[in-house]
Amino acid sequence: MILARIVCLLPGLMLLPSGIGWLLNPAETSVGFGFIFNDLSLAAQNALIRDLTAFFLLVPILCLISAITLNYIWVFSVSILFFIVVIAHIVAATIHGTGFIMQMFLPEVAILILSLVGAYLIAKQKS
Repeated sequence: MILARIVCLLPGLMLLPSGIGWLLNPAETSVGFGFIFNDLSLAAQNALIRDLTAFFLLVPILCLISAITLNYIWVFSVSILFFIVVIAHIVAATIHGTGFIMQMFLPEVAILILSLVGAYLIAKQKS
């Protein structure tokens, strides 16, 4: 059961620094995403702060709930979210011509896989 809990926590631990960064220091955090925060309009800055803080803090919260309760549905929700993220990355790269950003794509796939494995391990332990 300890392995399932650790695997469930890993995606959350991967994203927690970004969530805290978007909340406390969005200008510095945005550099890692390839843009200059202060060049954006105030409305764009507001949208990024609130949406990316929520996105990057939701995952650690869901992972923590799953690890504490040993209920796979919480970490499976992370899987669903990151399945959409991976598909959107592929669409952006192929249809919109942004190219694959491997330093973002590979962690997205890793989080998808880890969350699926965590969900599987918890479900297997429960049955």
